[in-house]
Amino acid sequence: MEDAHLAKERVVERPFAEFREECKGLVIGALNEEGLEFVEEDVRLAVPSVPDYGNLSFSTFSVAKKNGKNPKGLAESLASRIASYKKVLVERVESAGAGYVNFFVNYPKFAEVTLEAIRVMREAFGRLGERDEKVIVEHTSVNPIHPIHVGGARNAVIGDTLARVLMAAGYEVSRHFYIDDVGLQVAQASYGYSKLGDLPVSGKSDHFVGFVYAATSCAMSIKSLQREIERLKGEGKDEEVREKLGELDDWVSVASELRAKNEKVFDAVYRGVSDSEDPEGEVADLLRRYEKKEEGAVRLIRSVSELALAGFRETLRRANIEFDSWDWESELTSWNGGAETVVEWLLRTGFGRVEEGMAILDCEEVARRYGLKERYGIKGEVPPLTLKRSDGTTLYTTRDIAYTLWKFDRAERVINVISLEQKLPQLQLKLALYALGLGGLAENLVHFSYELVHLPGKKMSGRRGRYVTFDEVMDEAVERAYEEVSKRSPHLSEEERRKISEVVGVGAVRYALVAVAPNKPITFTWERV
Repeated sequence: MEDAHLAKERVVERPFAEFREECKGLVIGALNEEGLEFVEEDVRLAVPSVPDYGNLSFSTFSVAKKNGKNPKGLAESLASRIASYKKVLVERVESAGAGYVNFFVNYPKFAEVTLEAIRVMREAFGRLGERDEKVIVEHTSVNPIHPIHVGGARNAVIGDTLARVLMAAGYEVSRHFYIDDVGLQVAQASYGYSKLGDLPVSGKSDHFVGFVYAATSCAMSIKSLQREIERLKGEGKDEEVREKLGELDDWVSVASELRAKNEKVFDAVYRGVSDSEDPEGEVADLLRRYEKKEEGAVRLIRSVSELALAGFRETLRRANIEFDSWDWESELTSWNGGAETVVEWLLRTGFGRVEEGMAILDCEEVARRYGLKERYGIKGEVPPLTLKRSDGTTLYTTRDIAYTLWKFDRAERVINVISLEQKLPQLQLKLALYALGLGGLAENLVHFSYELVHLPGKKMSGRRGRYVTFDEVMDEAVERAYEEVSKRSPHLSEEERRKISEVVGVGAVRYALVAVAPNKPITFTWERV
């Protein structure tokens, strides 16, 4: 195997592919020294799901079975042999678990060959020619109940950047936005909107929907707490009364904030909710009617969702983010019976059961049966997944299974850009695919996770209308850029300064959101932009 000097003399066009080939060669050399029977197809390397397990991993199970060896013992023997071999891009090798050989990149050397390739190849670096593989990247997918806030902006920028990188690498990429119009939150926003009467939409449409949603949540919370306090007083539960009064004070403060922003709209929503005997029941009924595709419910929820989406499109267009497909959850999982079909299939697998009227998937048993706990770095027991409530309605993850199958009808690989908070549902989604006998799809389903964006001294809450929007961040960045451009280039015309400021400001925001490793949280400050 060539040494570091030879690696430095030639341009390594694909550094990670070179690392993979080196690892493969090391495994083949060690297997030959062991005198084992194998074919090249047995030497498959995969990226471990847990970073602590290295950059590439070789599973010994296939070769061990073919040669009557213990996988764990074979992994230890191979790792020991490979440790003595000359290596270039491999820093070290370790045996792990029940039979894995894990390889770790030599980052200084990897950086050296990568930077040299970029220096020589310039814009051609990373462009690998067309590949015969279709990839769907689903990202952003903000609920149509409030504007895209700075946390959703991180998702949007990461997803768009990832899609661009994959397209440059030769993949046929389709960018999808999943519209969650079947959720209780959308029904709540639509219920509040129905109380506005003749009041017109004011301001940017997604901001308006966000205000209506917050006003509705506030009014419903106040009404619910007032009833709860009266009940607890009647039962003589003074301690619980004090606790609920504290919550009520918080919501009354929120009401004051919201009313100061838009008195007419807030009062209309608050009055409508207050006059209702059972607002929660009306919201639930609206959602049930929507799931059944009743005309009035469809007209109301779709109109509110479209208002939010119109605002999203305006924001995303400004950030130079485009989508190839806008996927309505209702159409792809509910109205077509997709989610119901998934429940029926999973109940027939032997991993599903009906308990107190609920359909449940035993995810722990799926993980154990298919030996996935170590593969996916699962610690502890995987909670069961409720597929269907006792009232007959399906849950979000159930519908996501149906949506995932729809995506795999259109692509070989699916990448979901979703926050790390959704780690469990994304794991349960993979396990459901295994339970259906679709392990191959599960392996081609990627949860591209990222950490949250925090604001110093401020906690974002859509229900309370407290957030910093993507629009506001871009506006501020552009204004700051304008001040700097005007200072440095006063000879430019106003139009030229504005054009430059828009490009620089929006670009600075995109860079600030994508420059930090996705697995690290961002504390957003203007010093970052």
